[in-house]
Amino acid sequence: MLRNTLSETRRTQLLVLLVAAVFILVAAALADLVAGSIATLTTTADSIDDQRALQATSGAVQALRKQMAATLRDNAYWDDAYAEVNADTRVDWIIENWASTSADYPLYDTAIVVDSRNVPLVAYRKGVPMQVPPNAFFDDFQALVDAARRVRMSDEVPVHFALSSAGTELVGAAAIQPFESDEALDPKGFYVLVFAKLITPAVLTEVSDSFAIAGLRLDLKPAEGRLAVPLKGVSSKDVAFFTWPSMAPGTKSYEKVDGDLQTAGGVLILFLCSIGVTGGITVRNLRDSEHVARHRALHDPLTGLLNRAGLLENVAAASDCARRSGKQVKLHFIDLDGFKAVNDAWGHAVGDALIVAVAHRLRDALPKGAFAARLGGDEFAVVTLEGLGAEHVPSFGGRLQKAMASLFEIDGRSIEIGCSVGVAVSGHGALQTGELMRRADTALYRAKDLGRGITIDFDDSFDDDAFQQAELESQLRATLLRGGISVMFQPLIDARSGAVTGVEALARWRREDGVAIPPDVFIPLAERAGMIDLLGMQVLTTSLMAAAAWPALSLGVNISPLQLKNPRFVEQVKEALEAANFDPHRLTVEVTEGVLISNPEQARRAINGLKRIGVKVALDDFGSGYASIGSLRRFGFDRMKVDRSLVAALEVDQNAGAVLQATVALANALQIPVTAEGIETERQATAVRLSGCDELQGYLFSKPVCAGEVAALCCVAEAGGRASQSGR
Repeated sequence: MLRNTLSETRRTQLLVLLVAAVFILVAAALADLVAGSIATLTTTADSIDDQRALQATSGAVQALRKQMAATLRDNAYWDDAYAEVNADTRVDWIIENWASTSADYPLYDTAIVVDSRNVPLVAYRKGVPMQVPPNAFFDDFQALVDAARRVRMSDEVPVHFALSSAGTELVGAAAIQPFESDEALDPKGFYVLVFAKLITPAVLTEVSDSFAIAGLRLDLKPAEGRLAVPLKGVSSKDVAFFTWPSMAPGTKSYEKVDGDLQTAGGVLILFLCSIGVTGGITVRNLRDSEHVARHRALHDPLTGLLNRAGLLENVAAASDCARRSGKQVKLHFIDLDGFKAVNDAWGHAVGDALIVAVAHRLRDALPKGAFAARLGGDEFAVVTLEGLGAEHVPSFGGRLQKAMASLFEIDGRSIEIGCSVGVAVSGHGALQTGELMRRADTALYRAKDLGRGITIDFDDSFDDDAFQQAELESQLRATLLRGGISVMFQPLIDARSGAVTGVEALARWRREDGVAIPPDVFIPLAERAGMIDLLGMQVLTTSLMAAAAWPALSLGVNISPLQLKNPRFVEQVKEALEAANFDPHRLTVEVTEGVLISNPEQARRAINGLKRIGVKVALDDFGSGYASIGSLRRFGFDRMKVDRSLVAALEVDQNAGAVLQATVALANALQIPVTAEGIETERQATAVRLSGCDELQGYLFSKPVCAGEVAALCCVAEAGGRASQSGR
């Protein structure tokens, strides 16, 4: 009995020991598992925060470089800047526009301009001349200037960090050149603009606040125990470092509960709760950081409005709401009228201030439930959610145009702009976001084409027009590739003798189905589609080949203003003349007044180039535009062609004769011969002869004819001219 009792006791003890051992083992395993989990959570939280800080700081460095690059692009790739630095007054202009602004401009405090020989022309720091020679500003100064000259306009502007006597600098350089790249210009002859910004404590504070990097510091070497992002110099060496302490949120959170964990000793529930609290704090911090990053990703930094990505996301949400509520989504695309002129006249700082003012006025005009976005530049968008019967309510576009009609007061300047609005509607939110935006964009382009300052709602016919234009463009391209454009010739008649003195070449296009497309349709189409160079040279080549058989006649050929933008245009004309063995003095190139206004310098270079090879240049359609007397004298035209509207007015306006006579008198005073176009009656012919025109053209004498009829027409005109003279 006793033995049995002892045996039972031993078994109980063994069982207790076994249970205790198992409990100890389980407790140890749980403790180890929990400890391992805490360690992993702590390390992960620290690592995530460190990675976030590293990415934020790297993003801050890139943002500084991009901001400097954008500033350089805006100031260096600028037609006015290129013209001014190549003028005699370059130093005064550079000091006024760049050097003096370094005193208080937030984006740079040093401005240096280096000439084509790499000799510093102007060097200012904080609004006063630099005490240190520019080439001694930092070690790799010359390498930065050389890199700027090698950069093409489409490439990234070189921006790096450098160590100067004042400290660490953000330095960039860009070659000063026209906004439209010109392959004929030698980059070695460009002046180079250098901007620098000292990384001051204020800059560090701004970066720290903007990118949520606590304890940010600028060090020449990485400090032990601190995270670091290198600041690369021109030669890709580390110039300095942005350093900051690791916040270690996981470690700090664990330290807060470590005492309680040790005190609890094994209270697993409290231990797990502490882990939950720690994890919750970490997740909340990460969630807050994610919210800040998301806000930046979806909003425009200048105006605070949504950006394009934010617009896409919110339009999708508005479409879902419209589907549930049975409403319609209205997307308004807005383009400011006259904004480029503001930028050109007063600079980008005033332009940015105007954009901010427009954004404020846009917010004030928003109806309830609407939201606005800035798509970039001077383009905005507004989305409204309206009932399906809202077509009869005054449009938001009209209200917005009234709001924009008031003057903007910017830094003491009164600025007047307008806006064009394109509207697209998605009933019940049925349209995909991309399609809705395409329709709004199409409507906006239609509004701008119709004269700006208006609101246009998208119509299905716009797509039909676009399809027809695309089809016509495809047919024109195919016609040009096979050389299918034909040329007709309209005679030019001597006002005294009645003899044919020359012909004007006129392009004609008849499609394969026999339909004739008028020039006022297919020529603008060729200009929009980038085919005008090919079309113009085909007409010129065909005309020269045909007119080579009429050595006594001059040849006039119309040129599109876009052709004058081609830097090889004069060379191409010369090659065509040589291929046809055509005397350049017999060729007259006719240009319209518009080219004198849109690109006067470019037009002057092309006109001078044509004259150097012996080609005459005539001003076509005079009287339909705004060419000034100064322009006529400056360009030195060989002939003026009076617009047909002045001739046609002779039949309906009693003052038309005086206007015509004054126009011809102006040309005669400048010793420019005059051709009158569009003459259809003997009365018109008599009036233009008496006004002093020496050359006549119109259906009264001949309609445009093919090359084969020109020779016969010349004989008839000469016979008529001799008979007319003998009759006198």
